[in-house]
Parts: sequence; structure tokens; C-alpha cells
Amino acid sequence: MPYLTKREMAQVISIGLIVLALSSVPYLLAYRFAAAGMEFGGFLINLDDSYSYLSAMQQGLGDGWSYRILFTPEEHRGAYLHTFYIGLGKLSSLLGLSLMQTYQLARVACGLSLLVTAYIFLSIFLEHRDRRLVAYLLISFSSGLGWLILLSGSVTLLGEVPMDFWLMDAYTFFTIFTFPHLSAAVTLLLLFLTLALRYFETFQLRALLLGSFALLALCAIHPFTTLLIDSVLVTYWALLFLKRKRLPAHEILAPAIWALIPIPLMTYYYKVFVSDPVFQSWSAQTILPSPPIPNFLLGYGIVFLLALGGFAHTLRRRNEEGLLLVGWVISAIVLFYLPFPLQRRMIEGLHVPLCILATVGIFEYLLPVATRSGWLMRFARWRGYGKDGLHRVLVFSVIMLTFPSNLSLVAGTSVSALSNHPTLYHPLEIVEAVDWLKNNTKRTDTVLASYEMGRLIPARAGNRVFMGHAHETVEVRHKEQLAVTFFQQTTAEKVRRALLTDYGIRYLFHGPMERKMGDFDPSGVAYLTPAYKNPCVAIYLVNP
Repeated sequence: MPYLTKREMAQVISIGLIVLALSSVPYLLAYRFAAAGMEFGGFLINLDDSYSYLSAMQQGLGDGWSYRILFTPEEHRGAYLHTFYIGLGKLSSLLGLSLMQTYQLARVACGLSLLVTAYIFLSIFLEHRDRRLVAYLLISFSSGLGWLILLSGSVTLLGEVPMDFWLMDAYTFFTIFTFPHLSAAVTLLLLFLTLALRYFETFQLRALLLGSFALLALCAIHPFTTLLIDSVLVTYWALLFLKRKRLPAHEILAPAIWALIPIPLMTYYYKVFVSDPVFQSWSAQTILPSPPIPNFLLGYGIVFLLALGGFAHTLRRRNEEGLLLVGWVISAIVLFYLPFPLQRRMIEGLHVPLCILATVGIFEYLLPVATRSGWLMRFARWRGYGKDGLHRVLVFSVIMLTFPSNLSLVAGTSVSALSNHPTLYHPLEIVEAVDWLKNNTKRTDTVLASYEMGRLIPARAGNRVFMGHAHETVEVRHKEQLAVTFFQQTTAEKVRRALLTDYGIRYLFHGPMERKMGDFDPSGVAYLTPAYKNPCVAIYLVNP
């Protein structure tokens, strides 16, 4: 394992803090410039999942560690899922912070841990400090070429938005920008692979045990990563066999143990999602297809092209440690396009080995070719650069060309924040009404509301709702149709009462979003008793 000086680590942390500061700009703007009478909801993209994680933190404020889906009214037993966020909820209570303060602190802390761990990981493969710095900058800031699509005047490629702007698993900066559990998962993945390499080098029991603990923690956050890890280890073992031309017998024990360790947890998760109809519905509705191959190639762009050079150099040199990067890239891309529902998740952490291999490609191919290029050398002489100066200009140019998509991401979300985009903000009257639910109802009471309010209520009040999540609401499209029917003035009263009874609805939330769904006026209905009212929202208690 490499020795890292204090000065080197100080530089790593300094760059990491710059990344965290840049990723926090849109959030700070959203909090600072909320319009009068409005409150920022705390999230900028992927609101469904964001509020789902906050609902898990709400459940963490109570006793126990089990997670119940609050975005659907069907009764079901809790399960040990979303334990990362339930733990954050308990930490929030312990520290006396709000859930959102704890969430943002976790995002920053897990983001920094990811960057530091990534540097330790990359230093295994890159001996020279200047190469390490280039790889670290690529990991910290690079994205794809989706920004070229925006410059062309379009917003799609092959009918899809470039993955630079929506697939947060694919890029380190995007991961840090969004969810703390993603940063924590990639941190544990890199830590595990670092310990795995340590074991293959020394065969120390300590590395085997520590790797096992890291693997268990990773499985508790992202169980599906087990498939990726097993594939990487098997591919790595096969590459070692091809290099040595004999079976790597000593290296087979640890992968076998690491393949067995997650089995109890995976068996539990499998049982939960097969035996309970509500969790089974969640699983069935969670279809995460990968983008088309051209979108993938554009999504990694320059990094991917350079990584091909690093890939070829590593295979040619047959460096055993470097073969792990090769195995990771092969495994991830194959799994990314295998036909199964969670194929898109297999891209988790792939940005790191691609950036390391891209760095190898820069120094082993790009810079030597540039030195032999007559017109580049004439340009260097014209500008007064020496060979080293030209190399620095080229490396700087490469890094800068990989950054615009992330700049666009920060700029776009900042504009949405400054313009008080309606999906990101809530009128204070709505916030007050949701807080009334939190303080005056039971957590088991089910609330009928629009999809938008059904997303907010579990996250802020902890109540169960009729609908509010694309995957976690059972038969979500059917429930949306039922809700629209309910709020139509022409709907028969017996139809409304049947819906309230069949789904155990205890409260009706009636605000601006519900009024957009239909012109039904609940104020004069005998089976609805007014429970709360402000100028914007009325909440009704459903009479038995």
C-alpha cells in the first residue's frame, strides 16, 4: 500500500472541500432566496426518492429500526430496509438537529469520505504524485459530453436526456450532489476493494476480516452491489489465471468467503420482497433500464476514450493490481446491459476506475503522441512552452473539457432555486397544514391528498398517504385515477365513500393541488368533519 504524506492528504482534503462547496451552492441559494411566504423543500432533483429517504428518517425518530412504506395505504409489516436513513433519523434526534440539517450534514460528510477513500484507492495504481492528482481531479469533477447536446439546441439524444444530467450513480460529483447513502455506498465499495487488494498482496487475516465488515455494511445500504462485487472478483481471478497461466489458488479463498458472507442478508431481503404483497409491488414497479449504448458512450465521453488507452496499457503490462480495474470495468458494463430490472444500478462507482484508467491513457498515450506531433510542438514553441509546459496545458485542457456538464448541473439547479421553481418550494400555509398533521394525528392515520402532497406528507409529518411515490405506492397509476375521480364534482357520493372506506382513509387534505384535480367541495359533506383550516388548506376528518 502506498505511503501518503500529510501534505498530500491536505491537498486531497482541500480539493474535496472545493467539490463540497460547489455542490452545495444551489442548496444554499435555494434556502437564502426563498420568496416571501415560501419554504424550500430541501431537495433539487429526484424528488420522489428524496422524500422517501426523508420519510425513513421520520421513522427513525421513533423506536425500532424497521421501515414501513408510508406512500401507500395497504397494511403491511415493517422490514429492515433504508437502515442508513433510519439511523440518520436517530442521529438527528440525538444531536437535536432537524431532519434536513442532519441530511445535509450527512451529504457533506459522506461526500468527503468518498473523495478521500477514492484517493487512497487510486494511489494503489498510480505511483507518481502528479498522476494521482490528475486522476483525483477527474474523479472529483469530470462528467460526460452531454453539454454538447445542450449546445446543439436539443435536450435529448435518442429520445433521452443525456445521462450526465440524471444518472447520479454514474459520476462522483453527481453522487455527492444528491444522496448521502450513495456516497457512503461507493466509499464502502472502494474500501472493500482496497482491502481485497491488500489481502491478495499479503494474505493477512486482518484484511480479510476488515473487508468482510465493509462488505456487510455495503450490503446493508445497497444489497444489489453484491452482484457487482462478485462479478468483479470472479473477473479479476480469471484475469490473474490468464496472466499467470496457472490457477491462482491462494486468491480463491477470500472471494469464496466474501461470496458467502452476504447470503443471510440477501436471503432476508429476498424473503421480504417475495412474501409481503406491498414490498412485492414495490419491487415489481422498480424497473431501472440502462440508457442506450450511444448515450452511455457520450455520458463518459472523453474519460471513456482515454480509459480505453489505459485499459490497453494495463492489459499489455499485465500489472496484477491494475487488472482489478480492468475486471471492474468489464463486469460493470456487462451487468449494465444484462436484461434484469436493476441493470442501471450496476454502474455504481464505475466512474472511479474509468478515471484512473483515463489517467493512465493520458500519460501513456496522449502526452507521448502530443510530443511527436509537429504542429503541437510548433504551437508550444510559439507560446514559449517547453515539453513539460505543453504537457501541463494538455492535461489542464482535458480536465476542463470533462467538467462542463457538472457546471451545467450546478447552474441549472441554481437557476431553478433562484426562480423559486414551484416543485422545489412549498407555500407556508401548506407547510403549516402538514405540520398540523404531524402534531395532531397518529402516524398510522392515512391521508388522502394529491400526488405532490402525498410525497411531502410522509417526509414531513410521518403519516401514511393514499399515493405519493412512483415505485412505493401500490398500483400507483390506478390510485392516481381513483384520486382524480374522487375530486370530480360529478362523482357519486357512494363512490367517494367507498374509496375512503376501502383504503382506510382517516383525513382528507384539500389544498391548491387537490383543487387542480377537480372542483369537489368537501366543506358541506356530512361524512367529512373540518379538523383544520387556513387560507390555503383545509383538512377534514373522515367520519366512520
